[in-house]
Amino acid sequence: MKAPLILLISEKMDNNKKKGRYEDRLIRMGEKARAALGLADEKTVELWPDGSSLDRINRSRVLEIFQAYSSDLKDAKERLPEKDYERIGFVTSRTFDFICHDKRKKFVGKRVLKENIWIANTIEDTVIGADPEFLLINSDGSVKYAAEVGGFSHTDILGSDGPWAELRPDPDVDVGAFVDNIREILRHHKNAELIQKYSWMGGCYYYAPREGGNERAWPMGGHIHIGTPAKLAAAIREADQDIYSAALYGCLAKVLDEYVAIPMMRVDGVEESTRRRGQYGYYGDVRMDHGRLEYRALSGEWLTHPKLATAVIGTVKAIAHTFFKLLDEASYKRSMFMTASQQSSIHPNELLLFDDSFASWQNIEIMKALGATKTSKTMREILHRGKIKFTKPFFDRLSKRLKSLSGYREYSEFIDAFIEIVNLPNDLLFERDKDLKHTWVGNKDFVI
Repeated sequence: MKAPLILLISEKMDNNKKKGRYEDRLIRMGEKARAALGLADEKTVELWPDGSSLDRINRSRVLEIFQAYSSDLKDAKERLPEKDYERIGFVTSRTFDFICHDKRKKFVGKRVLKENIWIANTIEDTVIGADPEFLLINSDGSVKYAAEVGGFSHTDILGSDGPWAELRPDPDVDVGAFVDNIREILRHHKNAELIQKYSWMGGCYYYAPREGGNERAWPMGGHIHIGTPAKLAAAIREADQDIYSAALYGCLAKVLDEYVAIPMMRVDGVEESTRRRGQYGYYGDVRMDHGRLEYRALSGEWLTHPKLATAVIGTVKAIAHTFFKLLDEASYKRSMFMTASQQSSIHPNELLLFDDSFASWQNIEIMKALGATKTSKTMREILHRGKIKFTKPFFDRLSKRLKSLSGYREYSEFIDAFIEIVNLPNDLLFERDKDLKHTWVGNKDFVI
């Protein structure tokens, strides 16, 4: 459920000093409002302001539902129309200011009120981000170290990461807006002028000399960041955080490996894909930081054209959102993403999710639900050694699995495009222009 809410500040909540009662963590509501909004049996909800994507990301908060004070309800009933009375909630001034974060306050008598607040008892959005890499190529084909470009910084939105140029677009909950963030950086960021004399080579794996040096391999990363929804973050905080998140995100990464990383080997080129994975993006290379999963299995190939980026990012988001929804529907119980023996672990390293001896993905509920139960041995054979045949039955199964996702209807345009792209003939895939100046700045057509 997602519904509009009217939020009010409660002075009684601000002044409640009862020991053990942390009013900043609560939203107080009357029975009529809870019934009207379908929250009679709910314990927690998420609130966020109607506004920009960054407001959605940065201003959401999960609150525990408590009964409203009778004096607050009486005062609101006297001052608000009946239709509004059934969609009000009360919070402390501190919580109000965090969520609303603006000066445009409306008053009912002396009471501060804010409309256009969303309330939800389910996971409604998944935040997507990325920091993909590309290379700067001289006219003679040699690689210019991005860190040696005057004015380039490791912290800039368009900057360097050692040899590679790297993009750091703002995350977003909207796939199209996120891709537009990348386009805006490549076209208009001030640092783009610093690298105009080079080609901007995207891709998976490049072999060329360094400027003034010897030939070497240049693997490129296309790391995608998947934010933790606020309700899931609250569940993690209440659990053994390291073990809970390691198991949960290990499972999500494995699902993405089967659904996205394996078919993207065709777009990378199987040989290039396996070579890169020997250094970066190997099976089980999972990082969790800043309250998110950094999914590292994919190369920078998806960055080579905005249409490919849209298809890949949209499909990853669809899978992650489906994964989170399944957890939410199961109230985040551990048995969804951990075996019984793993639930008794006391350290993340004891989970053995990607260990060669671990062959029990089929015993984890969420992996069975999503059909991502290939053994770790099989996954290594595919991702590291290229032991996979991209036949018609493979793509038929992939299409069936992706279209069976609960989020398929919402994300069908991205998933359908992804399926079409990974099915393309080899000659079309390998002859693509991978210069970002042509594909992102110059609007060069994609192969579909």
